[in-house]
Amino acid sequence: MAAGILRDQLADLSKGVFVSMPVGTVLSALILAVQLLSGGGLAAVAWFAVIALVNGARLVLAVPRSGAPDERPEAVGARLSLYGLLALASGVAWSFLALLSDGYTTAQAPLYLIVLAGISAGSVTYGACYAPASINFITLPLLTAAACVLAQGGVENSVLGFTILLFLGGMIRSALLGQSRFGETSRLKYEAREFAAEMERNSRRDPLTGLLNRHGLEQAITGLGPSDGPFAAMLIDLDGFKSVNDTYGHNIGDGLLVKVARRIEDHAPQGATIARIGGDEFVLLFSACRSRQAVGELASSIIAAIANPDPELNSVRVGASIGIYQSDKPRVTEMLLKADFALYAAKRGGRNEYCLFDADLDGALERRNRIERDLRGAIETGALCCWFQPLVRLDTSAVVGFEALLRWQHDVHGAISPPEIVTAARETGLLSLLTETVFLNCCAMIGELVKDGRRDVRVAMNLSPRELEAGNVDDIILHGLGTKDVPAAMLEIEITEEAPVDRGRVDQKVGRLADAGISIVLDDFGTGFSTLVSLKDSRIRKIKIDKDFVRDLAKSVEDQAVVEAVIGLGRTLGIEVMAEGVETDADRMILRSLGCMIAQGYLFSPALPMQDALAFDAAGNSAAGALFEPLRGSRSGNAA
Repeated sequence: MAAGILRDQLADLSKGVFVSMPVGTVLSALILAVQLLSGGGLAAVAWFAVIALVNGARLVLAVPRSGAPDERPEAVGARLSLYGLLALASGVAWSFLALLSDGYTTAQAPLYLIVLAGISAGSVTYGACYAPASINFITLPLLTAAACVLAQGGVENSVLGFTILLFLGGMIRSALLGQSRFGETSRLKYEAREFAAEMERNSRRDPLTGLLNRHGLEQAITGLGPSDGPFAAMLIDLDGFKSVNDTYGHNIGDGLLVKVARRIEDHAPQGATIARIGGDEFVLLFSACRSRQAVGELASSIIAAIANPDPELNSVRVGASIGIYQSDKPRVTEMLLKADFALYAAKRGGRNEYCLFDADLDGALERRNRIERDLRGAIETGALCCWFQPLVRLDTSAVVGFEALLRWQHDVHGAISPPEIVTAARETGLLSLLTETVFLNCCAMIGELVKDGRRDVRVAMNLSPRELEAGNVDDIILHGLGTKDVPAAMLEIEITEEAPVDRGRVDQKVGRLADAGISIVLDDFGTGFSTLVSLKDSRIRKIKIDKDFVRDLAKSVEDQAVVEAVIGLGRTLGIEVMAEGVETDADRMILRSLGCMIAQGYLFSPALPMQDALAFDAAGNSAAGALFEPLRGSRSGNAA
């Protein structure tokens, strides 16, 4: 900072010299002219020559220098000192004005004193940044002038001499104040620059690990060129890190993140760029041709290093999954998107795995992007709609209900599975619109059933607890039932038993729906997060046994025992039990013998378009509509 202030002083002083020196030269030339007109001779010319020579030297010194040496603090200080010496030399020359005017006694003396006062004030003005440059110049001439005037005696001369001394004192004080203020302004400027630079550095760094953050990663990548490639980008995500925070607290979790950062640094190739871009997500970007290890080998070594047990974590084991993307040109958005896609492919393979983004994943990513782009249009045009799978009584073969299942035949990718549709809706913020679409399809189906006089048949739609938690699904359903005059008793909500973040909020919404007369069904019972505690909820009116227990039921004594136990619980608690996934007559007969009277599955019918579902007769068409089902084995609702 001190060096910067010196440079600012030098620069400001140099600018002032280009104004003050020409003015000083003109004023000295004016005095020379007056001297020559009044009979002055060689002494005046010599005086002017000295003044002009010193002014020229000061101008030469002010010319900007090229090259590093003059930028060093020592060189800047030396130039400022030289300015001060030249100012002193100029002041000595101007003090000889007293000789030219015989001690300021000639008729031209008042003019000389006025010029001397003006040039002194100008010197202070243009040299405010560096006090010695002005003080050295004005002190000797003004002291000489005051002494000469005071020596002449008399009240007027005494007052004039005293005034010159006061003027000198004021000019010196102004010069010192000017330098102080200039230094303070310059200091504040450099402090602001340093603060801004520190803020910029901090904006690029993760404060916990010291690695680059997302912004720093983007800036680092802009400095890379094609000649540095090809590049490999690894997106590293910790497995089990949440358990560390939950079990040991965030301080231990933060310490673990720092350790992981150091382990990645220890294994990173020379010149690699490392960043932490999320809670437990790291990026390692490096030139593949400069790495001593193959990309796969490096990924394995990093996974092994991270998975190495930490003595502070006795009950929790942390691992890592890595998604890898290779490219000739590093582009942040593309790199992270494709590495992330590979990362989740690695996670599907289990913990401590890595996956390289390849042509197959590229096709899968393009499929996902296309589905997300086209989803809204499909909903708005009706290309995405619900088909309805019948629910049949096993003792009478009567159709007692339908489950609404999503169907979308994409122009390019063909049949899109319901889980893909729901995932795309969640990623694009269209989940609420998708839910409303399913609900309206159900309302249309119920309306047709009412027209046919089949008010005893119910239509079910799927909802997940997270969907209930996040949106205003309860408002949409209750408002829609009232607007369309649809009997609430004909609508069922099948809820998959999974863990919501805010159970109280979900329970409140489920309560509103149940109080309106809508049946609440516990879907996929026996899998996922389903628990026996759920059966104590008085709002649960039905249980649907998951297809994993029903398929090939006749061949599994264990599954029969589970199904029989669930049916018994339901009977005891007054909850109706139904089964899904019935595909063989043997399974149907076992279910009926165990006391389960309602089921659905391909044995009876796949999901059908609305009109085909309305015309379906289970007693005489157990295989009807099979040609309409493009996704055999895939069933889901709007949020399954």
